[in-house]
Amino acid sequence: MRVALKVAYDGRDFHGFARQPDLRTVEGEIVHALIKSGLIAGLKASRFRGASRTDAGVSAIGNVVAFDGEAADAATVGRFNEIARGVWAWAVAELPPGYDPRRAHARWYRYLLTGTHDLGPLRNAANAFIGTHDFRAFASPDEGRTRRRVDAIGVSGAEHGTLIDVRAPSFLRAMVRRIVAALLAVENGRVTEDDIRTALANGKGPDLGQVPPEPLVLMDVDLGVPFRVAVDGATRDRVDRTLADATKTVRFWQEAAAALTPKPPL
Repeated sequence: MRVALKVAYDGRDFHGFARQPDLRTVEGEIVHALIKSGLIAGLKASRFRGASRTDAGVSAIGNVVAFDGEAADAATVGRFNEIARGVWAWAVAELPPGYDPRRAHARWYRYLLTGTHDLGPLRNAANAFIGTHDFRAFASPDEGRTRRRVDAIGVSGAEHGTLIDVRAPSFLRAMVRRIVAALLAVENGRVTEDDIRTALANGKGPDLGQVPPEPLVLMDVDLGVPFRVAVDGATRDRVDRTLADATKTVRFWQEAAAALTPKPPL
């Protein structure tokens, strides 16, 4: 049976998704948990595959891994979560035999911009990226096929900043971070929206850099199959404790920032 798990993780705890010698990675932790829990006998025999190989520092809520296993049920999720550290499975599905999750229908990334931003220029620049273009000017020099389709980019205000939501079937390495850097370059006047459209038309343009990876989250991967949410109580408690710790940290830094902000004289 081909089994798929939706997994979540804080990318700051890992050196990216893909396995690397002597480094803690998301894929390494997942494979370790699958083998130790008895869900797979080995990496090659299970035909293990991950849907998206997120970069170092990038987190995920809805990444997907697939493998050949015995069952696609809540017990599979529970057995995985008993072993895995820093990665949580929260939904499960059965896939067609041999299905490769990298052939996903769509992927959704979200980037959080902190501080105050002008949503108008950001939205206008985002519109330039929608559709099929040559992203060579927004890719690493060693990328091969740089033609990609972007289905949607949303720009919206949030409690702690501005959310940039990018949806596409597939992405080049660091493509979302380069798109966000380009949006900021338009906002601050370094380039114009027309400059972006020209770069997308001919694959040439200035290197506008990348924004940091830590505020980027892979929200979901759509395989075109229904997933069943299956979270045991112990895992929910672990997530709740992590949320409580993170909330305390955010509040501390908010208060620290407020304390360092100059105040008008009495």
